[in-house]
Amino acid sequence: MSGARETKSGQASLASSSLAKPKTIVLVISHLGPGGAQRVVANAVEVLAGRGLDVHLLVFTERADAYPIDARATCHYWLRHWLRRSGARRPLDLEDNGETDAPMPKARKSGRSLKDMVRSVVPTQVGSAYELVRISSWLRNKIKQIEPDAVLSFLTQTNIMTVMATRGLDTRTVISERNDPRLQRHRPRVEYLRRLIYPRADVVTANSLGALDALSAFVPRGKLAFLPNPLLPAGGGKATAFAAPTVITVGRLVEQKGIDVLLKAWAKVAAALPGWRLMLVGGGPLEGDLKALAAKLKIDRSVEFAGHVSDPFPLLKGAKLFVLTSRFEGTPNALLEAMACGLPAVVSDASPGPSELIGSGKDAAGLIVPVEDADATAAAIIRLAGDENLRRQLGANAVQRVASHGADQAIDVWLHLLRCE
Repeated sequence: MSGARETKSGQASLASSSLAKPKTIVLVISHLGPGGAQRVVANAVEVLAGRGLDVHLLVFTERADAYPIDARATCHYWLRHWLRRSGARRPLDLEDNGETDAPMPKARKSGRSLKDMVRSVVPTQVGSAYELVRISSWLRNKIKQIEPDAVLSFLTQTNIMTVMATRGLDTRTVISERNDPRLQRHRPRVEYLRRLIYPRADVVTANSLGALDALSAFVPRGKLAFLPNPLLPAGGGKATAFAAPTVITVGRLVEQKGIDVLLKAWAKVAAALPGWRLMLVGGGPLEGDLKALAAKLKIDRSVEFAGHVSDPFPLLKGAKLFVLTSRFEGTPNALLEAMACGLPAVVSDASPGPSELIGSGKDAAGLIVPVEDADATAAAIIRLAGDENLRRQLGANAVQRVASHGADQAIDVWLHLLRCE
């Protein structure tokens, strides 16, 4: 009799286990347009959904997705909710959540509550702080409805809003810095709130060790953790057959990426290597200015502006080398993808992330040059262009150095930090 009871109990346990609800994860981001954090989210969703997790995306602004989002994930848009509730005929102009230098209203000198301070974190171009309060309320209500096991948010102002929205809720809150906090300066009010609110998250992550060091100035070391970018396989697509040897860079055409420095360097490269071409993959607000600069430098015939490309792998596979002249970075997806394709790289030393990836000595995957130095950048490109054996050696090292960013390995780290293994 006793044995029969144990058997039934065991069967009930197995049945309960087989019907167990999958872990639920909420990812919070300002939009799904072009951007490094957006690419990371798209990659992560594919792997997380493939492992059977229930994935929800909370997105503030609805726009054309720059990267395909796995259909198994559920997307919730605040803007769609706002339009349905308000009956407005046109969408609000919600942009990237404050990762810009747009001016902020002057702070009042009188003391303010934490709620008042959060109201002051207004996304670029949003009409009033009242709209932000409504976004925060929607965010909290959605999280309460979904009841996730963990919430992970991306980018500074979204992180601030997420920590505030989840206070008192029974969910694990992890936030992710995606750039170099030492060099990516926000408006003073946002910088203050980041220092005040970040320590209240369960875990504060970054995608480079240097960024974690910077965050340790105001976040307890015990709450800091490295969160690698998940790198999807390059796929079996054929390499683009370029008509001429091609140097490539991938990134948004914004000041951060230092494309103006690259064009000045290319003026020297083009003179030394007249048969080579430069391809710029990515769009952005500086496209017109950069095209004008290329014309002024008389290199426009050897420079191609390819615009945004959702799958850059065929282009990377067909190029000879990769260049990154950024003024600051976290861990750029473009560099990871280039290295995965076996491309040697020339990168600026502005931030720790790219330098950590490239390394030094016999295992180096490229050449590191001083930031803002067009001459040094040109010399490094010319050196690699003229030495095929060196390119092959650095390219082989590159493949080895990014192995730890493979999607499955990276997501294992994510799930551990989220406590959703």
